[in-house]
Amino acid sequence: MSKSTSMLLLSEDDVDALASMPLALQAAKTAADLALSGNIVTGRVQINGPAAWMRLLAGTLTDLDLLGYKEFHRVGQDVRYHVHVFRESTGEIIGVVDGRRITSLRTAATAAVAIKHWAGGQPIRLGLIGSGEEAKEGLRAVAGACNITHASVFSPTPQNRASFAVVMSAELGIEVVAHDTMAAVVSDCDVLYVATSSHHDPFLRASDIEGLGMLAAIGSTQPIHRELTGDVFASAETVVVDTRDALHESGDCIEATQQGWLTDHVGLLGSYLHERASRSGLTIFKSIGSVEQDLVLANDLLAAAHEQGRGVSVADVASLRVMR
Repeated sequence: MSKSTSMLLLSEDDVDALASMPLALQAAKTAADLALSGNIVTGRVQINGPAAWMRLLAGTLTDLDLLGYKEFHRVGQDVRYHVHVFRESTGEIIGVVDGRRITSLRTAATAAVAIKHWAGGQPIRLGLIGSGEEAKEGLRAVAGACNITHASVFSPTPQNRASFAVVMSAELGIEVVAHDTMAAVVSDCDVLYVATSSHHDPFLRASDIEGLGMLAAIGSTQPIHRELTGDVFASAETVVVDTRDALHESGDCIEATQQGWLTDHVGLLGSYLHERASRSGLTIFKSIGSVEQDLVLANDLLAAAHEQGRGVSVADVASLRVMR
């Protein structure tokens, strides 16, 4: 038995053309609110093979009538991403979206929403640790959400941080200064955005960030990943996460709990956005990403693609079987 349906395919070029920062910030806020509704179900699977690994994040978003998943897989140094979006009520596919930009954009926009709430309309000085694509997307997102008066960056490779400062200053019209040390960046900012490749050794301790107002850490997303030492969390007045999975999936959070950090008062981003932000002590936003962020952003991009006539419409390749 077959039923004729079609889906929209969005390529990397389509996503780049459609992905405005206002759209991404609104999608991030929508996803944060959905995480509080109780009407989402999410799950993660990671498969590590001898030559490749694959990770899948799947979920249902009943309030938006969406069902879908993001998968990304790595072979050597090559990583590919796709997001598949379906209508939950019918099972029909809506579209398949290239997921590379979605991954970095939803991460950055989610952090920017948290930073905007903390800033409360006041101008901020932003510091960045890391000079790769995640850091660039983070600076773009925070600049789209907040009034940044000054930005600074550190990464271990001098030419990378220097290039970052030149390119992003020109792109955003914001003064971005490259510093020779991480300490110089910390002393030059109110909000620190940490976006590194986060291999196995943490590099930021509580003693390194004394006096900092807010820290957004987005790099450590698996148990083997590390950016922050455990004492950083214990030193914070407020800790906010995009998903409670961060508490047992991020290597940073795992070490913190092993050292006795209590997570009872850790809040979800959706709740934080509806509370008055405290400027007393350090606020940490810890993100590992969650599939509702991917699905909301992908669905909004698909809607924008229909409006703007982008993407390629093709017949659904999945045949229909009626189960009895």
